Amino acid sequence: MMRPRVSVCGRCIARSRFFTTISAQPEQCQSASLVPQTGYARLTNRGLISITGVDSATFLQGLITQNILVANDPSKSIRRTGSYTAFLNSQGRILNDAFIYPVPNAEGNDLDREWLVEVDKNEVTTLLKHLKKHKLRAKLKLRALEDGERTVWSSWKNHAEPRWAAYNLESETASPFAPSSNVVGCIDLRAPGFGSRIVTPGPEALRTYLPDEAQVSGDEVGLDAYTIRRILHGVPEGQSEILREASLPMEANMDMGRAIDFRKGCYVGQELTIRTHHTGVVRKRILPVQLYTGDAPKGDSPIYDPSAELALPPAGTNINKAGGRRGRSAGKFLSGVGNIGLALCRLEMMTDLALTGEGTQFTPGSEFKVSWMAETEQPAEVKLQAFVPAWTREFILGSIRKPTTPTVDLSERAREFMEQLEEEEEAVQRRD
Repeated sequence: MMRPRVSVCGRCIARSRFFTTISAQPEQCQSASLVPQTGYARLTNRGLISITGVDSATFLQGLITQNILVANDPSKSIRRTGSYTAFLNSQGRILNDAFIYPVPNAEGNDLDREWLVEVDKNEVTTLLKHLKKHKLRAKLKLRALEDGERTVWSSWKNHAEPRWAAYNLESETASPFAPSSNVVGCIDLRAPGFGSRIVTPGPEALRTYLPDEAQVSGDEVGLDAYTIRRILHGVPEGQSEILREASLPMEANMDMGRAIDFRKGCYVGQELTIRTHHTGVVRKRILPVQLYTGDAPKGDSPIYDPSAELALPPAGTNINKAGGRRGRSAGKFLSGVGNIGLALCRLEMMTDLALTGEGTQFTPGSEFKVSWMAETEQPAEVKLQAFVPAWTREFILGSIRKPTTPTVDLSERAREFMEQLEEEEEAVQRRD
């Protein structure tokens, strides 16, 4: 007797259901333990940097895309809430995606002010060098935390925000955690209802610090479950997916994840970011994709099949249209698990989204492929299909600007600007 194929369905995630059993009834959904509706995961792939000192807030304000000051506050008070952000180079390309957490200060003075910067664990040393380069005479101390000194967690509950959702980017309320607990965190805004980020002291279990089900629900699951859930939501993370010094913030959906404050003052990489926001059309974005070798997948969201045995292309491999002669690259494959992954996609080539009055180049039934040389020195190939999550589609369509006057052709300016950026990117790749 053939066992049914248990898969995780992106469509079910949007309905607070996570799994589909594909057998005699392909639309039947059931609960499973791989990615539960409520749960939390220890993120062992993330590292922390501590920034302490009287100039720490001013120092960070000049380096990150997020505003760490309370909006519209004439006294320029510093936020007491964590947030998602990015460090950029002078050309406006992403160095690191990060979360920034202010640590509660029992003394209430700036001298002992501390921030925790959460980044890809493999990038801690590189980011620390970047911070030291900009330190100059600032009165602060930089230190990479040792393993086990603090632990980063992701927590989610029924695809909805927890009860302490008021502790978010726009809130001026203090942390919901007791100062004595030394626990910090924030709402993860990279996708609707994606959950919360929590940092605890020491290597102990999360329940040691947060036993209340109102704050954290469910049981602990492995890092793989978090990764699958993240990919199905179309959320990139770390420099294996957000390519260092190659990706623009908007291409990595950081505008959608509220990682950029377009009203704040100067910071490294601000000029290109602001120009892209006001005059450019973001033609490429990171989207979830499903890999396959047979018939094209059906539906409006990817389905994870743990039994699928597909070779994954190397990160950065070009995506091309299947059939016919080799033309312009349609995007780049970034990373994956099994038969799902993330890819940087040209929206007008791989999706039905029309960004300008020129329309889209996509036609229903179009197939795309990734070809590469495997470790066995044999050519390998797999097809893939991109999906646009509902919240991503809504954000993109809502952000498309129309010319305000007939004398200003914004679409032409945007096209020239983005073509210039693409030429610069290709030149960098050739040099590498």
